Amino acid sequence: MINKIYIKDYAIIRELDLTIPNGFTVITGETGAGKSLIVKALSLALGSKTEKTDVRSGKERAVVEIDHNNGSIYRRLISKAGRAKSFINEEPIDENSYRNEVFSLADFHGQNEQQLIMNPHTHIDFLDRYCKNEKQVCETLETYNQLITINDELGQKEILLNQSNDKKELLDFQLNEIESINPQLNEDETLTNEFKRLNNIEETIAAIQKLNQSLTEHDHSIYRQLYSAIDDLEKLSKYDDSLAPFLDSLKQSSLTIQDTSSGLIEHLDYIENDSSKLNEVHDRLQSIESLKRKYGGSIESVLQYVNKIQEELEELKGLSQKITELKDRLSSLTSSYNKLADELSRARIIASKKLSNQIEKMMNQLNMEGAIFKVEIKQNSDHNSPIICGEDNVKYGPKGYDIVEFYLSANPGESIKPLAKIASGGEVSRIMLSIKSVLKEQDPVATLIFDEIDAGISGEAAEKVAKALKSLSVNKQVVCITHLPQIASIADNHLFVGKKVVENKTYVHTQYLDDKEKVEAVAKLFSGEGNIDQGINSKENFISRARG
Repeated sequence: MINKIYIKDYAIIRELDLTIPNGFTVITGETGAGKSLIVKALSLALGSKTEKTDVRSGKERAVVEIDHNNGSIYRRLISKAGRAKSFINEEPIDENSYRNEVFSLADFHGQNEQQLIMNPHTHIDFLDRYCKNEKQVCETLETYNQLITINDELGQKEILLNQSNDKKELLDFQLNEIESINPQLNEDETLTNEFKRLNNIEETIAAIQKLNQSLTEHDHSIYRQLYSAIDDLEKLSKYDDSLAPFLDSLKQSSLTIQDTSSGLIEHLDYIENDSSKLNEVHDRLQSIESLKRKYGGSIESVLQYVNKIQEELEELKGLSQKITELKDRLSSLTSSYNKLADELSRARIIASKKLSNQIEKMMNQLNMEGAIFKVEIKQNSDHNSPIICGEDNVKYGPKGYDIVEFYLSANPGESIKPLAKIASGGEVSRIMLSIKSVLKEQDPVATLIFDEIDAGISGEAAEKVAKALKSLSVNKQVVCITHLPQIASIADNHLFVGKKVVENKTYVHTQYLDDKEKVEAVAKLFSGEGNIDQGINSKENFISRARG
């Protein structure tokens, strides 16, 4: 329910900070005082369309804000251009999301406002709540969700089966391609290094041959020069024993050079024999690089893809069996859903007649004699649907296969029409009051706001409207603009709206009336501009009559 509304610089309202009490609140005042402006501000705060004229003359923007007992504050800022910015708890939110959030906080009746119950898509929910079918509705929804899930899975599996031959052929080809090459982890790095070595083998051979000539084979090779040095040092060492260590060192170097030369000759023979492997290494490396490009960019990803292929092939092997299992499950769920939908439909048909009679009775009590209300239940055919109603295949959804819509003929002789197409104004308000009164326990909206509820009624009919509003306020927060003393006299709260002129500008002012002020205000409604004492006596007589 709404705790309070704050309005600033809206139309002729300078600033209002109004508490909205629980129970039944009436708003009265002179014509043009601003009663409807307060209701319009509530409507704006709850997402209705904004206009350029909403902003008070001379101001840059208007502010409308409601404090709701759900703990949230809903605010809209309206510019002179008619554009709105919306906020929930100080956080900005786009207009569509804002409207979705506030849609069910209040119903506005009269002045052609959008109402939850005017939306045909909600009628099935009202009827189900009236039926108290919560358990069946939940079971139907759960079964429907399972049905859709299994059906989607089955469709995917059947598509996969139709493609399975081509798919299996492709997977087998890919697996054979990879297994024929059989790449090993990090093999590409090893092959790359080997290719570099083999690709430069001629240059390596030439260098080794040249080096070997320099070491031992050339007339002026290092070995020959070293041998000559050894010969000279041997001659000298005959005269000087201290040269012996140097002689040994030269001899050791001579042996090292010989060993190195021999090793190079052996290595030369080895790499000459490896020259034929270049093409082999190149081809192997190309094959592995081709696999990498196709299957993920690395040998690791190629090996992972092999595991994936093997899993998919195993899945394909069990695909037919899986499809059979899904079809059996789908058949069982279809049967269960059809049974639940049948039960719901039967309950709705029974309840619809009772609901129609109750609403018609209530409308007659509200001075709408001869009005006809009907709950229409139908189904749409669908030859491809597995769900059957009677002998027909029908469309189905999360709430069964029924389409529920409220129909109305407001006056004798008028054709019955969908509720969404009926006239606006006080007639709409009384129709909605009838429906709300019958469905008050089933209606999730906690705040009801009526404007023009008293249009075209008086006397006993007005008393009945008043009692209906009062009864509704036991479970709801009811706000009503009225000119009828019958309605105003039994309200829990009475808000008086007036005008005052300050410096040649007109402003709206409001006041919740105390008991004495309520008597005087209601008396004025009874007497108009006549005798207030007479009005007070009329008011007291009315209260006595209302109380029995």
